[in-house]
Amino acid sequence: MVEAVVAITLIGIGVASTLGVLSRCNALAATSRNATGASAILMNQIDLFQTMSPFIPAKSQIPVDTANGTYDMTVGTHTINFVDPTSGVRSNQTDPWPVYREPSRWTYVSAVARTSATGFTPSDVGQLAYESDNQTYWRLDSIDPTWTRDLDGGTIVRGTLTCTVTDVSTATMPNTYKAVYTIGYQYLGRGPTLNAGRNRKEYQMSMTAIRTSDI
Repeated sequence: MVEAVVAITLIGIGVASTLGVLSRCNALAATSRNATGASAILMNQIDLFQTMSPFIPAKSQIPVDTANGTYDMTVGTHTINFVDPTSGVRSNQTDPWPVYREPSRWTYVSAVARTSATGFTPSDVGQLAYESDNQTYWRLDSIDPTWTRDLDGGTIVRGTLTCTVTDVSTATMPNTYKAVYTIGYQYLGRGPTLNAGRNRKEYQMSMTAIRTSDI
């Protein structure tokens, strides 16, 4: 009896340890996945900053979109709004940038293909489908099937994007500007706030670029 109790105890400790390790690995993978999404957003903005023209500060020709708030390359700190690439609609959310989207379970070429699909099981309810002809996302409501459009596109983690532009012109680099793009996002109740214990801001990332005049 004693040997059985000891064996069961050891097995329990082993299972608990394994579950703890798996949980930790999953948390690290999720954190890394979010960081990859955030860095992709920043890199896209760096590319935009480097290619947007005309960029001639001496002639006051600096790209700016004050009407839509999509970008602003003038000196100062600006919040960059997210515009849906499919619909062209500007987001009205405070943290609109999609850092991580839920993967789609199915892809359909049209609404007809999606609504006529078969073979669903109860475990499929709630999963996401992507419709490629109009780049929309749909959530399965029942196995009939019935669908509801997911206007968020399956976005789970969102971020806020800002750009700080500084005039760093010198005698050897006239009309040169620096742009620092920063994205902060929320994940598991934590966000881009200072962690006193680690002395760093969690879930915040920045990238910097230098741009000189086009002429």
